[in-house]
Amino acid sequence: MGRKEEANQNVGRDACARFFDGIYRSFEEIPEDWRALLSARVREGYGYDEGLLLRRGLKWLIEPLETRQPYSFEAFREVAGELMIGCVDFSSSMHPLLTQKVGREVFFFAAGRMIDVYGCLEGETFEEGNDCFGSLLSLPDALAKSWLWRTGGWRVPSEPFQGPLINRGLIGHPSSQWQVTDGFLDSLGKGFKKKYMPGLLERFPDMLTKTNGIKRYCLEAFLDTRLANNGGPVGDQFFVLTSRTDQTVYHVHQGDVGNLRVLHDPADAIDRYCAHVLRNKDGEFDFSPWSELLT
Repeated sequence: MGRKEEANQNVGRDACARFFDGIYRSFEEIPEDWRALLSARVREGYGYDEGLLLRRGLKWLIEPLETRQPYSFEAFREVAGELMIGCVDFSSSMHPLLTQKVGREVFFFAAGRMIDVYGCLEGETFEEGNDCFGSLLSLPDALAKSWLWRTGGWRVPSEPFQGPLINRGLIGHPSSQWQVTDGFLDSLGKGFKKKYMPGLLERFPDMLTKTNGIKRYCLEAFLDTRLANNGGPVGDQFFVLTSRTDQTVYHVHQGDVGNLRVLHDPADAIDRYCAHVLRNKDGEFDFSPWSELLT
């Protein structure tokens, strides 16, 4: 089965219709008791404001892309449908870790494929001044002030309702969707972290930080082109050092961490790639015209 067919099989319209207990095109369409639960989570400060996304709509969300990511903006205009919210009734579940009674996912279809988009906590978008503890300042402005200006990230899921920490295919948000170095190396397979972490720390001494005794690796992947249910040394991953604001984008191709690359004109490269993804084009996008070995 090809990559495109596999992705479509998992996240097409039929799969969404089978999984969700209801799919709605506005917040007001959601049953009143569910709507009250979602609104309460927003008021209490730990619920993403899906209602705002639905009221403003996709056209409002992509406005910042028009000048900063023009290829993606045009792809949105050509193939993207309206925003919807899928809801799942968890009220009868007895699972001890389930803290919400209504599961929900805001999404749209682009060229037949489901794309997830996330809101931010109320009043905490980048546009409103929240740079996520400086992490968004490490990303090139053309990406941070377009894809993440009004949202909490985008992704291509491999199933209709997926854990929020899994981000693949499009640009995620640093609040929860960027993958730190050790987690990425583990995702490549056994032995990758032991083999490559010492060299990365030597090249980037400021990559390891410690806050209140907790270590954190600050070379973080904001974009991973692998399918959400795939690991291993395949695809392309793009990183920034959140301890710096030079907005350099580092590139790993096919798991070749030992030959780390740097992406020139990342705004153009990633714009063209995202347009490729939105249009659900066959084959992997070729980043080689923009990618060079880091010297």
